[in-house]
Amino acid sequence: LSDGITWGGWIDSPVAETCVPAPSAGAFMQLLLVQALRPDRLQSAMDSFVRTQLGVESIAPPALSLPRVCDEADAATPVLFIVTPGSDPSQELEEHAEKAMGRGRYHQLAMGQGQADEAMRLLTECARTGDWLCLKNLHLVVAWLPTLEKEIYVLKAHEDFRLFLTSEPHAKFPSTLLEGSLKITYEAPPGLKRNVSRTYEAWSPQYISEGSPLRAKLLFLLAWFHAVVQERRAYVPQGWSKFYEFSFADLRSGADIINQACDGSADPQWSQLHGLLERAIYGGRVDSGYDIIVLRTYLQQFFSNEMTGGGGIRVKSLPGTNITLPNTTDHREFTALLRRLDEANSPSLFSLPVNVQRTVQVTNSKYVINSLRTMAAAGGTSKGFDRAVWSAALSPLLRSWERMTASNPALRSAPPPPSSGALPPVDAFVELEQIRGHRAVAEIDGTLSALARVLDGAELLTPAIFAAGRCLIEDTVPPEWEKHWEGPDVPVSYCKGVVHRMAAVNDMVERTRRGSLLSGAVRLEDFFHPETFLNALRQQMARDAGVAIDNLTLVTSWDGTGPRGVAVEGMRVQGAVFDGGKLRDTASDAPPFVTLPKCGLSWAAPGSPGSGGPKGGAPPLRVPLYLTEGRERAIAEVQFPVFDAEEASKWILAGTACFLGPVE
Repeated sequence: LSDGITWGGWIDSPVAETCVPAPSAGAFMQLLLVQALRPDRLQSAMDSFVRTQLGVESIAPPALSLPRVCDEADAATPVLFIVTPGSDPSQELEEHAEKAMGRGRYHQLAMGQGQADEAMRLLTECARTGDWLCLKNLHLVVAWLPTLEKEIYVLKAHEDFRLFLTSEPHAKFPSTLLEGSLKITYEAPPGLKRNVSRTYEAWSPQYISEGSPLRAKLLFLLAWFHAVVQERRAYVPQGWSKFYEFSFADLRSGADIINQACDGSADPQWSQLHGLLERAIYGGRVDSGYDIIVLRTYLQQFFSNEMTGGGGIRVKSLPGTNITLPNTTDHREFTALLRRLDEANSPSLFSLPVNVQRTVQVTNSKYVINSLRTMAAAGGTSKGFDRAVWSAALSPLLRSWERMTASNPALRSAPPPPSSGALPPVDAFVELEQIRGHRAVAEIDGTLSALARVLDGAELLTPAIFAAGRCLIEDTVPPEWEKHWEGPDVPVSYCKGVVHRMAAVNDMVERTRRGSLLSGAVRLEDFFHPETFLNALRQQMARDAGVAIDNLTLVTSWDGTGPRGVAVEGMRVQGAVFDGGKLRDTASDAPPFVTLPKCGLSWAAPGSPGSGGPKGGAPPLRVPLYLTEGRERAIAEVQFPVFDAEEASKWILAGTACFLGPVE
């Protein structure tokens, strides 16, 4: 590591996993080096490691072949498709059944409340006639599955009969039915090109040609939009904040709305079409307000005169491509457009920044590492208390805590007495943070000290100590700790976070007593509850201005000319780069998060000086400020200047968001 030139070049390499500058290290050691120094390339490194060790070209499963599956199955063996949310093999099954058996010999039923009798009737009838039957969504009726299983085993079925079942994974799915079935995992085809192609395989040339060229264009835009919102899930949490279950049923319902909108000769009412697709179909699956804004922006982008050429407006290309829609109802011309696309997705197809893949790799790698850590830790508690096992597992955490407390003697000291008399809301909040921090430290110290005594044989193991120790061995934070502060999920990171914030809060208490807290910059990540700090600031500014607190809105200033509030430093932005005056695109080798310049946050009444936020050609862009990189909870909005609505849409679709600074 002392060779700065060699390692410096490797740190900047876009394919660091292929050129680790430690040739004498084994393959697994090189993998660990990537994990420690280049976590943004860990997913690729793990993929390469597994392929090399197993001697295979790819770890991706082979493409699904329904004819081969149906040939392997027989009348007595059901085929169970284990599906992921948003995927549905029934459309492909229906098409294959029509080719293999003829029209009218395939039947399907979506299971739910009240469908059990109809399912039994169809099962008996199809087994008698030799037709094919698909029972969908069995995970919704797991209590009824033993009845289905008994009926399957006593069936005297025609040799041509085939039974297909679909279900999402479910803990209570009968194991005997699993063992007696031919099991197939099924996922929606990856890649936007395959996704749209699959839709056009389901839509016949006759269906596309039934209406006007405008209808044909809108159907293609719907298929494209549907593929975009599905494939954007590969970029969680920057694409969407979580995985949403957009399915083929949404596409089918959207097509019905397109057909209704194109019934007359007049152009469709775009706002009405946007509202129906958002509120009646796709938006019903989205539970984040900021994701709804992304969805709405996509709808406005795709379903517009700019895409269809309506109103004499010049037609725009589809985002990330040079494709413009033909004025035709010919199915072949639309499918020909897809052949111009690459198989692999490009971030530009989704209006995402070019460095988004680094974020995806970090997120996926964290998931794998956490899963491995949980699997490894589970063995330490499966057999109850074992002093040697527990000591080996907990000793690193106990030693780490001792080092933290030794370097911060004030942590274990009693908190100073609260100030006498009424305090301004911000000062009162800071003192309350100090009290909360001392309680969190006391809780952690009490738990770890008790565990140390138990491991030394100086104290008996109580149920409470056992429960806390079990959590820590499994690398999770005990619930008693989280009552004081909801921090990181990993115990070591949690302890470091408490110690860091406790030291920062102690310093801020001294600043409040000198009356200088708001005269200098603060870092929001130094608080245990930063959202409560912003509310205390709101209350204080409302009191100073003599206005109702509900009349104030949070305003951002980047040039120091806004209302006087608090200067904040250390925040980060993802999806863009900001120089204090303008948002700019990220470079392909840019880190996922970039530190923002110092800004001012204040609460202002509408119409007061500076209440409009940073000035641009359009109203400022409001970007969520998240507590963590996982985007689970936003605590405020940060404003950025933008030139016009088109620029605002660009940054919305890029997944631009702000985050608190990291805690070292």
